Amino acid sequence: MKKLISKIIHSILTGEDYRTYVLATINKRFIDKVQELTTDIFEYKRNGDNWLEKLLDDTYKKKGKANKFKLLWFGGLNDKTVKNMTGGTSKKEVCLDLGKKNIEALKLLLKELESTENLYQIKIIIKKNNEQVELNDVESLFFVNIISAMKLTIQGGAWSEVGKKTEKGLLFTIFKLLKVPEDDYVLIFDEMKKKGLVENREIDAIVFNKDKEPLTVELKLLGIGNPEIGDEALARKVDLFLIDRLTEMMKRECEKIGVKVIEFRQENSLKEIYEFFISKNVKCSPPEEMISNQLEDKIDEIIDEWRESKEELRIIRKLKEWTK
Repeated sequence: MKKLISKIIHSILTGEDYRTYVLATINKRFIDKVQELTTDIFEYKRNGDNWLEKLLDDTYKKKGKANKFKLLWFGGLNDKTVKNMTGGTSKKEVCLDLGKKNIEALKLLLKELESTENLYQIKIIIKKNNEQVELNDVESLFFVNIISAMKLTIQGGAWSEVGKKTEKGLLFTIFKLLKVPEDDYVLIFDEMKKKGLVENREIDAIVFNKDKEPLTVELKLLGIGNPEIGDEALARKVDLFLIDRLTEMMKRECEKIGVKVIEFRQENSLKEIYEFFISKNVKCSPPEEMISNQLEDKIDEIIDEWRESKEELRIIRKLKEWTK
């Protein structure tokens, strides 16, 4: 994961599209999960008919978060869908019940469509070494449904996970590259937000200038297609808003109320952050002139040094000092 985060941060700071690395992660997880689910389906199918219902029942009996996700997928569902259907709950017994109902509903629908002409037929054959099983028309569509449900889950989860891990590492890297002293910045962690140690739950960092005045920083790795993100930053009136891209209209609105917007989708974002810090009397140094490979190596070093738990502990100690 550290190597991936390092590559994403390098892409962000050089104005490149970092999303290809996230997509590569999603594709790798997708292939791994397809193999895992196909293994279960292969074993149950070769042991007899009505394998899907038995697979659901047996998965329900197994403990662990991973098996709960499998239970959802074998029923052609995902967690968000179940919660929307039930008003917020996705307990295992609910997932089992809805999964079985979803299977029955799909069976009925396919039966109604049997008499329809000119429909394409899907038949899936699963092979392993010299052995194979063939899924019938209905089972093949179940298989497609299972894989589709799984893809939706891991896709959303990967964007969220990589985004969260990258954001703190990116800020840490920026402060290191600009040589901001450790005592002059604070990274805001989720635990600090939960405990109410920061008033604004969306702030990602606080930087102190030479007069010990705080500057709030918010970071969003989202694209231009999310204008509501800009609205939220305006409402919070942070001092520095770092984002992949933002509409020109939103940038003008931010400027009017004194929110400095710096987009990463440019080559000189690091230099622009430095110039903003200097204008606010923050102690820092200009970014070193480095070719892409040198910058990549430097980021690798910084991320290798980065320990979220260590940084969180350092900040908690600092907060205790401030509140004595």
